[in-house]
Amino acid sequence: MINNTFLGIGPMSKEIINSLDNFSKKTNKKIMLICSRNQVDSNKLGGGYVNNFSTKSFSKFIKNKKNNRLIMCRDHSGPFKRDGLKKNIYTEVENTKLSLLDDIINNFQILHIDTSECGKAKYEIAQELINFCNINSKKYKKKIFFEFGCEDHGVLTSLKKFKEDINFFKKCSNRQYIVCQTGSLVKSVFQIGQFDVDTVKEMSQIAKDNGILLKEHNCDYLNNDEILLRKKNGISAINIAPEFGVLQTRITYYLSKQLGLDKNIEKFKKFVLGKKKWKKWLYKNENNLIKFFSSGHYHFNENMYKKLIFKINKKVNFQKNLNLQVLNNLNRFI
Repeated sequence: MINNTFLGIGPMSKEIINSLDNFSKKTNKKIMLICSRNQVDSNKLGGGYVNNFSTKSFSKFIKNKKNNRLIMCRDHSGPFKRDGLKKNIYTEVENTKLSLLDDIINNFQILHIDTSECGKAKYEIAQELINFCNINSKKYKKKIFFEFGCEDHGVLTSLKKFKEDINFFKKCSNRQYIVCQTGSLVKSVFQIGQFDVDTVKEMSQIAKDNGILLKEHNCDYLNNDEILLRKKNGISAINIAPEFGVLQTRITYYLSKQLGLDKNIEKFKKFVLGKKKWKKWLYKNENNLIKFFSSGHYHFNENMYKKLIFKINKKVNFQKNLNLQVLNNLNRFI
């Protein structure tokens, strides 16, 4: 296992990665960079929306940081886990293998196998993917560990289902994490879930008895008490992603307003709203500003955003502002 890895954070942008690198070096803390296949993927599958990173170019970017506390991880690798046109199950499995092979070659260390979209073949396909990864990690002389499980947002895993996952995953010698649904749920820019302490404690003991660590997804927007509650009751690692995309969008918005770049930020805001990525996060009747905050990160690679950051940087250092906000945000976890 890779020890002392509590924080898993989505690499929402090049700037966020820079800030996570800064935080990691200042605090001597490990950060798992949890890449979804939409964010970063094999060049053969179209790459990802974060800085147009392919797996290879992302790995090179991280390597250049010279920070061994940044641990590259794959989040939700499995059939039907990449947005876009869905293929048949055979093609999806083969594309997943292609993606995972690139991960292994490019030094991703923790691979999340998620076959939740595979119906009754869930465990069979998961075993096929695990075997594939182990064969290729030996071939390329790489050391890998696995995370297993799916997430159903906002629901609590039944103990029956959890035990079935444990019984499957405990056979994997290089196991690290099993995903548990705790009731946490992210919508818009809020945490609206309900954490079930008693059931989580029971799941934690089951996992511990089988040499597996418990990992919780959807941990954005937690306060200090909620974080402490998780640490005390057996959650060994957490995932956070959209919160940091929202953080960067907020900083961009308010700096633009302060620096007289109203036309530029309003143009970007209108563009983002028109793309309607906010629909994925919609909770109730949020206004357009909240919709913008929840979905701006999907479009940081647009030229109009890059030009806006260039203009901000003429007056203040955007990266330093972001570094400070990320540092303040993550201090609640340590």
